[in-house]
Amino acid sequence: MMHYEIFVSVDGQQGVVRVGGSHPLAKGTASAIEYALGVTEMCYPEAIIEFDFIKEYDIEDEPDVGYVYEPYGIVQTYH
Repeated sequence: MMHYEIFVSVDGQQGVVRVGGSHPLAKGTASAIEYALGVTEMCYPEAIIEFDFIKEYDIEDEPDVGYVYEPYGIVQTYH
């Protein structure tokens, strides 16, 4: 699964938007960049926003290991 870090500048201040590959709008590099820029523009509508660069990571899915342990006794809950 791909994971993206999109580096942007908002009024000259650098920042990063992280987008996981499981996000429904991240179907590749271009759509991840578009999503990150769109979210940034929504948060800072009056700012000058620039795309700086992107980092991509190929992350393996976690294996299904089932339950690590069975809970012992009754779990106390408070309402």
